[in-house]
Amino acid sequence: MHKPELIKTTVLFCILTVSVSFSGCSQSVFESPQKTYGNDASYFIALRELENGNEQEAMRLFEKCTKKGSYYPARESAEELAKLGNVQDRIAACRKLVKKYNDEEALLVAAREYESDEEYSRIIVLTDSVDILHSTDELVRIRLTAMAKRNDSRFESAAYTWYSSCAFSEQMYRLYCDTVTDESTADSGSGSEETIDIKSARRKIIDFRVDVYQRNYHTAYAKLQDVQKLTTTDILPLTAQLVSDMGKACLYGSSNNVQNARIFNSIAAGYADKSDKELIYNAWFYAGRLYDKADNSYPASSSRFRNAMNTAVSDNQYDNALWYLLNSSLRFSTDETLDVLRKYCTTWHDPYYFDDFFELLMPLMLSEARWADIQKVYLCIDGHASDEVTAKYAHIYGRLVQEKLVKPVDPEKDERDAFMRALTSGTDTYYKILAAGQLNLDDDDMQRVMCSTKINTEFKRNDEVERLLTGYAAFGLPDKIYDKWKDFTYDRNIAVSLDCAVRLSDFLNKTASGTDDYYTQSLRIIARAAAGSDKLLTKEALTLLYPCNYSDTVTDVCRKYGLPEETIYALIRSESFFDNDVVSSVGAVGLTQLMQFTAADIAQRLKRSDYSLKDPVTNIEFGAYYLATLINRLDGSVLTAFFSYNAGITRVRRWLQSSAIELGNRKTLPYDLFLETIPYSETREYGRKLVSASAAYGWLYCGKSVQDVVNEIIR
Repeated sequence: MHKPELIKTTVLFCILTVSVSFSGCSQSVFESPQKTYGNDASYFIALRELENGNEQEAMRLFEKCTKKGSYYPARESAEELAKLGNVQDRIAACRKLVKKYNDEEALLVAAREYESDEEYSRIIVLTDSVDILHSTDELVRIRLTAMAKRNDSRFESAAYTWYSSCAFSEQMYRLYCDTVTDESTADSGSGSEETIDIKSARRKIIDFRVDVYQRNYHTAYAKLQDVQKLTTTDILPLTAQLVSDMGKACLYGSSNNVQNARIFNSIAAGYADKSDKELIYNAWFYAGRLYDKADNSYPASSSRFRNAMNTAVSDNQYDNALWYLLNSSLRFSTDETLDVLRKYCTTWHDPYYFDDFFELLMPLMLSEARWADIQKVYLCIDGHASDEVTAKYAHIYGRLVQEKLVKPVDPEKDERDAFMRALTSGTDTYYKILAAGQLNLDDDDMQRVMCSTKINTEFKRNDEVERLLTGYAAFGLPDKIYDKWKDFTYDRNIAVSLDCAVRLSDFLNKTASGTDDYYTQSLRIIARAAAGSDKLLTKEALTLLYPCNYSDTVTDVCRKYGLPEETIYALIRSESFFDNDVVSSVGAVGLTQLMQFTAADIAQRLKRSDYSLKDPVTNIEFGAYYLATLINRLDGSVLTAFFSYNAGITRVRRWLQSSAIELGNRKTLPYDLFLETIPYSETREYGRKLVSASAAYGWLYCGKSVQDVVNEIIR
């Protein structure tokens, strides 16, 4: 592979000028950062002083920035001061922080510091205005812990309200471990209002919720009758969260599905005239789940899911009940599924919520040879399903027309219209590049396809956030970037622009040594920005989105084992996102995610007695050797070798046989259609990612057209 001569000269319209503007202030990359960041520079320099152990100087600079800096550096400085100095210094800094910013985030920072100093009385005063039902879990937990430590008479009632009314969380469990005693609870007697021991009853209900949280479902189910009895009065009322936990206990702790479903039928009916709509929703929802789990109970489950949809108090609740209704119908009959889909596809709120349902539906229709129904579904959901689903169904319908498995009145028009819809739906790369190849786009149009990756642009933007993040880069503080970027992006829904992401990503990529996390952080930041970019990607953005990390090793092993370099880069990117230290839940290790037993076999074949999969060079070589072996065993097919890398060669051969039967007993199987029949959604998506990434790497670095790379893989 040639080192980035990168894209062709025709990509000039994509080239990034290496300057970034913030609030009218233009800055060449990392040029005179103190001048560029002005008063904010005190914050970044203070962080460097902290790294060097100069706490007093750091405190002086933080204090200076709180007075003269812009919003985010000033606030970050105030929060840093709350952690520094002696107890009196920290208390004074917390007071200033809360007084100046007066929001829940400031309260939480102060509460954390007070808790670390065991200033429980201060916490109670500080958090008196906190709404325990709607505030962050950690802040509520700190307040309740402080109340327990000070024997506040309000603790028992407030804690029970939190335990019984909110989703059980890690912070809630921490409070339980810290404050609930181990003493045995008294018998609750008859359960009447006069004889209930309130503390004992509360403890039983809390213990029940803890069992569900810890997935001790059989234990929780054994307590179900007690919970029902204890929550029949206004003293300990039944809540939506308790109904939800009761549903989980029944689903996973018992096989008496129909009998248990009747419990929730009764709850829904008994509360029909009450105002707690969420409780009624949960009752109908779990009645539906339990009937769905029982044999031959689709009519009962479907009516309960519809009832849940009718009583939903949020868009998410409605979509959740509809999702279960659709999946329940799949187990009943495909015809019923298509009827439900036609009726409700215009009513859901978040189309992306249903992507996994459509992933299940397509292999089912292909296996049943319902070619014409694929067109009906595609036309029905266009404009309502997500872009990715629309592109998938459009493209597959076009391919079925091509393969003469569907014979419309005007095949040429239907085929072209379907591929054009796949191309223009706004989807991610895979179906877009396949459709582009089918439409025989010229180089300029294909270039635009590859430079456009917009998937979702529903993000807020904030120039001051970008100034803060790029300041970390300008002052050489890589450890601060990723966590703060995640906080803004995922917790506050504040996105950064493509230009800002390029700058952050480039800095982290160049900082990486190959044995730290910066390669992965770089890739995650640019990938997120690319997904939301409303303009064509630049050359620099594309090379960061598809980086050539470990290039010397990749070049060597590809030459040694006769592999195209784009396939190994795609493999590493898809398997590990260039995270050298990652270990999967099943034990796959490193850049190419090899299992230990696979690596041991490869080491024996390569005569390596001493090796480590955490060594990047070894891991890449072993992964390349394994992929090359699979390609040779599968008659040179790169795509089926990819599938085998993920799911095992025996499974892939079995799938090929069954898929050939499903697609008309063909001897020559179109591999792109074979991909859609694979029964594992993980393997289907794995194949799509590797095809897309290989095409991008081949186009960017190897002088190949996108279609040439796709043809080499899918043939």
